[in-house]
Amino acid sequence: MKKTSPFCNRRTFVVLLFLAALLLPSVSSASSAAMKEEDREKPKPVFSRQGDIITAKLIPRAKSTSITIDFQMAGNGTLTAVNAFDINKALSPQINIKDFRSDLFHIDIEGVVPGGEAILSVSSVFFTSSTSFWVFNEHLPTPWMDSKAENIALGEKVQKFVVRIQDGGQFDSDGAANGRITMIAGPSDSFWGYVLGTLFIRFFGVFIVLGVLMIGMLLSGQIFQKLEKKSKMPQPATPEAATPPYTVPPAPVYDLPPSKPLDAVTPEMAAAIGAALAIHLAPEKTAAPAHAHKTVHNTIQTAPSWAMDGRRQIMSDRSMVFNRIKG
Repeated sequence: MKKTSPFCNRRTFVVLLFLAALLLPSVSSASSAAMKEEDREKPKPVFSRQGDIITAKLIPRAKSTSITIDFQMAGNGTLTAVNAFDINKALSPQINIKDFRSDLFHIDIEGVVPGGEAILSVSSVFFTSSTSFWVFNEHLPTPWMDSKAENIALGEKVQKFVVRIQDGGQFDSDGAANGRITMIAGPSDSFWGYVLGTLFIRFFGVFIVLGVLMIGMLLSGQIFQKLEKKSKMPQPATPEAATPPYTVPPAPVYDLPPSKPLDAVTPEMAAAIGAALAIHLAPEKTAAPAHAHKTVHNTIQTAPSWAMDGRRQIMSDRSMVFNRIKG
């Protein structure tokens, strides 16, 4: 009989399709929830300063845990303040607000040589190699600009942006070369890339998990089948020791003392023995009572048959005795 591969079992394929159909609504609901994440309210960033580093702690959209973003000057200038800027005030057809998973940041830099260049460093584990840093300047005809910042990997999943800002340039919102820079900017990630990546991981992750479960069930089924077959196999008979045939032991031989010759039996003794045997072997006979016939309740009861037979036997014995005497 040709064996078919368990992976080609039609029933298993139908079960997998059924489970996938059950899990698709959850995946679709997760994707729709991700597409509506921009409408979900998130706490405003909380800023703290330690030396020359200003840290913003916030919960970005599509995440449930908080992240931190560090701002620091890499050269020429002093970072005076970093505040949150509502991205809804910078809406424009030029960008897709879904690409921004946090509010923008209002950055103030002082101590710059008038008309000179300042270098800002922005780092976080929230950034990826595909993250970009965009600048908003409402005084320009095209307010949104890609800063073309250098994206550097620092290790341990930390990415750092190095942004070069010209005092009075297009990144400077005040537009004056006065030694002070005001910049509104924020990180941007492709929304559709995030959604498709999430869907890809979740959708194919379901099949990977189901495949692992199926392989585990098939392997365990084969193990149980082998154990069941092994338990049903006839056990080899253990050789038993041959028992010798039963022999009747010989009768014991006893050494009897020599018997003494018996005395001769006298005629009287023989007659006594014969009489005793006759009395012992003869059937017991009971003489019938003299009142064999009696009336009980006005009815006549006759003697039983054994009593009548005893009477006849007594009469016959008496007649034999009398006949012997007469003779």
